[in-house]
Amino acid sequence: MTTPDSHDDEDIGCLEAIEALFAYLDGEIRDPRERQAIEHHMSHCRSCFSRLELEKRLMARARQATHSEAPQALKDRLRDLLDDL
Repeated sequence: MTTPDSHDDEDIGCLEAIEALFAYLDGEIRDPRERQAIEHHMSHCRSCFSRLELEKRLMARARQATHSEAPQALKDRLRDLLDDL
């Protein structure tokens, strides 16, 4: 892996990789060449790879959180706030 400032002729660069990160993670990028370009960049850029891994972990935690139920005290508080509107 290299630093974010490193660049080769086939590399899309950090800015483009980060701009496409969420679409990549969500499986929204259908063009195999575009996916390959992002994967190529992530394979050698430590900074962008770290960001990719962080976002993957955050997404996994968010998915886990959606499977748990909010405490009754929170539900009651939200209901009270909504009633006050």
